[in-house]
Amino acid sequence: MKQAVRVLSTYSADLFGINSVLYELGGMVVMHDASGCNSTYNTHDEPRWYTMDSMIYISHMMENDVILGNDEKLITDICDAAAEKKPRFIAVTAGLIPLFLSTDMKGIARVIEQRTGIPSFGFTTNAMSTYVLGANEALDQLVKSFAGRSEKSSGTGDRIRINLLGVTPLDFSVVGNVEALRKIFTDAGFEIVSTMAMGTTLEDISRAGDADVNVVVSSIARDAALTMKKKFGTPYVTGMPIGRYAAEKMVALVRDAAADGRCRSLAGASGSDEDPFFDSLLYPDEEYKTGRDPHGIRQVAKSGTFVIGESFAASAMRTCLEKDLGMKDVHLIATTELTCGLLRDGDLHSREEDDLEKALSGASTVIGDPLFSRILPGNRDHRAWEDSKAAHDARDNRDQNMDTLKMAAGDGFRFVNLPHEAYSGRMYRSHIPVFIGPDVLPWLEEQLKTQHIIYSNDIEMANRPFVSQAKY
Repeated sequence: MKQAVRVLSTYSADLFGINSVLYELGGMVVMHDASGCNSTYNTHDEPRWYTMDSMIYISHMMENDVILGNDEKLITDICDAAAEKKPRFIAVTAGLIPLFLSTDMKGIARVIEQRTGIPSFGFTTNAMSTYVLGANEALDQLVKSFAGRSEKSSGTGDRIRINLLGVTPLDFSVVGNVEALRKIFTDAGFEIVSTMAMGTTLEDISRAGDADVNVVVSSIARDAALTMKKKFGTPYVTGMPIGRYAAEKMVALVRDAAADGRCRSLAGASGSDEDPFFDSLLYPDEEYKTGRDPHGIRQVAKSGTFVIGESFAASAMRTCLEKDLGMKDVHLIATTELTCGLLRDGDLHSREEDDLEKALSGASTVIGDPLFSRILPGNRDHRAWEDSKAAHDARDNRDQNMDTLKMAAGDGFRFVNLPHEAYSGRMYRSHIPVFIGPDVLPWLEEQLKTQHIIYSNDIEMANRPFVSQAKY
């Protein structure tokens, strides 16, 4: 029962991570599961659904399909749809029911490819793992299947060419972070070959081998970076440029990697930038949540500032707090499977509600998705308070009710709301800042000084238009 979730949410599932990576590339993605899964995905995890078409479908398993198996029905339906839609590729993923039935998704994909002549991939998903594992597998498959070099791979002049790996709305949303990310590197004079996989095309990915350096900005690109290192010898620089120091440092690391072909990390080998070469950063973690994982609840720090979330984003936020704002005693709580060597002593690797509640019991400051505020010590009665008359009065007149707001937040700690699309979906999208680059610093300093409370979802405000340059 320790893994039961009482008040927190769950991360976007592994098959949704695959959808997010493949969304813009003109392929057909079929989730093999009962009806409803597609609605959950496009409603909560995919902001591009409102403005950009994509061939993402659900197989709509029926009771007889579960009892009798009937893989032929799935294969025939996909082949018929492919004949009509003519996708660039076909991907098939599985929910929990097909997993229980031991459905061979890779075998099904091979049959589909033989019948249609279209490149097809089967992913062994289970809808229980987080988006990180699914997106990591999908991005790696993209690189293995489509990444190559152009005939004129010598580049343009002396400009350094880069790929941005690990870019999807699940980590960056659609509020301007992708544009800010690209601007940092184009302003530095770099040529961006591809942005995998948001605002890019299969044609761009087919030239990805031309890049001099891969810039890995999320843990979902771990395997893709390793594959390109082996396939093309392309070095990688890992990190997310949150804040002034990180933005400037990553530009410098890219230049260094292009010059000598060695991999580098913003975080460094042991949580510092003293060792600029850390080639083992992206190698596989120990099996998630076993006794071999040294970053368990018994080793977590008892006090200080905690940043909760996906490992790259949380680590980059810690770098910003330490380097730009001079903060000390900052720890991470990595809540997705891949930590990529970014954790230090005192950090925690877990997504169990009970572990997180214990770890944050002595925290002075917590930075994370607003949903995590539900388990903070001073916020245990927050849900009841939200429904009270005082809460409604405070919403209408916040400036005159700061005492009430502080009561809800609890004394002794500060909570900084940093919504994560892969965790709370579209609920708090309008509150997601542009956290890439130095412009986040005024926002972050203000958040650390003044307690802000997000009361309820803002779905009507959240559906901001998203325009992609992808061409199918």
